[in-house]
Amino acid sequence: MKYLATLLLFSSFSCTLTKNNNKVNDVKLEALTDSVADIYASSILKKDLYKDLSVLASDEYEGRETARSGQKKAAKYIVERFKEIGLEPGAKNGSFLQTFAVDAKNAANVFITLNGQKWNLLKHFYYRGNIKDTSLLDKQLVFAGFGIEEEAYSDYSNLNVENKIVVVNEGVPSSINLEKNWVGWRKKVELAKEKGALGIITIKNNFTEEAQRIGVFIQNPNMQMHDPGKRKADLIPNIYISDSAAKTFLSKISESKISIEIDIQEELTSDNVLGYIEGNDLKDEVVVITAHYDHLGYDNGEVCNGADDDGSGTVSVIELAEAFQKAKNDGSGPRRSVLFMAVSGEEKGLWGSKYYTDNPVYSIEKTVVDLNIDMIGRRDDEHDYDNYIYLIGADRISMDLHVISEKINEKYINYDIDYTYNQRTDPNQFYYRSDHYNFAKNGIPVIFYFSGVHKDYHKPTDDVDKINFNKVQRTTKMVFYTAWEIANRDQRLRMNGTD
Repeated sequence: MKYLATLLLFSSFSCTLTKNNNKVNDVKLEALTDSVADIYASSILKKDLYKDLSVLASDEYEGRETARSGQKKAAKYIVERFKEIGLEPGAKNGSFLQTFAVDAKNAANVFITLNGQKWNLLKHFYYRGNIKDTSLLDKQLVFAGFGIEEEAYSDYSNLNVENKIVVVNEGVPSSINLEKNWVGWRKKVELAKEKGALGIITIKNNFTEEAQRIGVFIQNPNMQMHDPGKRKADLIPNIYISDSAAKTFLSKISESKISIEIDIQEELTSDNVLGYIEGNDLKDEVVVITAHYDHLGYDNGEVCNGADDDGSGTVSVIELAEAFQKAKNDGSGPRRSVLFMAVSGEEKGLWGSKYYTDNPVYSIEKTVVDLNIDMIGRRDDEHDYDNYIYLIGADRISMDLHVISEKINEKYINYDIDYTYNQRTDPNQFYYRSDHYNFAKNGIPVIFYFSGVHKDYHKPTDDVDKINFNKVQRTTKMVFYTAWEIANRDQRLRMNGTD
């Protein structure tokens, strides 16, 4: 099946080449005609790749989860390596760090005590809605029937609920025909808030079944990029309790006091690490090389070291930076500027690269290419040999980039290039799943270098001792030659559909 897919892709691509034949035939390797690039490519060493990866993918770095201490340690290490190499700070204000805000949410941090007795989350209560952090101490309870109010029927008649916690039954009274739909929770919560209540508690009929259903969501902390425009949390606390919990206080509700403390939101930060080499005569144009250095953190108490995902790409970027800086120090620096960027937040949803392209330090219009390296150190189940690499995206925006990549591989690397994942119909859709995509959607040509998914993907077993450093070294050299050519050729890459 794989060979059939490859044949179909080749046929499809051949049609593309035919349509653009005059255009692609004149693409030559302009900057790789002498041995200068070979000198600096030879400085990319397996022992240096191993040294950096042994640090970044160690237990000390706690799985490098975005916005957590392990990610901060990794950022500090990469900054120090960029400084040792001699790169210029690539972010603003003379910093190597481009910092962005992250909202963490630990949904389990809701605490309730009734008359001094603690209720247990998912045993006695759970909550619904986008609640906000708050502290309600020793508040009075008041029972309000089903919590409904219409012209012909009201549970709030002669009832003062202001600054109190309202307790209601689930559902609607069976003997009343109601004009509006009161089955859902939102109308009851909005009405209680309108009446001045501080919170609402609903006695849930099938509490245990529902608690089991939503428990997995409540007990798993999550993050999102900070966006004040999307933060709602405009409702009062909306708590559901079991029948057994209700029986402990309903008969003496006027004498009972409840405390509800919510502390689920945490504002954090994460960081892209940017190192920069200024070009010579074409310095306003920028070649970007990326890899994400964040990973998953912990899995059931075990550290996920992410040696391949994407420690392998991160150490490749460090070695590429060192090779280009050596050329710069020797007076053979690139004509275009080169930005080496280790991004964070990829595992959460391509956050770091999105933040950069939304807030670019260097002009998006002047950004020539993004070469993105993500998981290049292993063999996947689709291959029984190591002499391959998946390339994704090279032909989608600039056919020049694809042809340059092909010629560089033929001249220097001799990989079997697998374009399976470059097919637009491929179900994995990897083109949209790593940091290059945020550049591509801004019209910037990209290549995604990838060696495929393996059995240790996103598991605590993705460790350094399983990395094939020969493969990491060869792929890093492939990226180097490609970046060198693009950084030093006379003309920018031409976009598809242009002359």
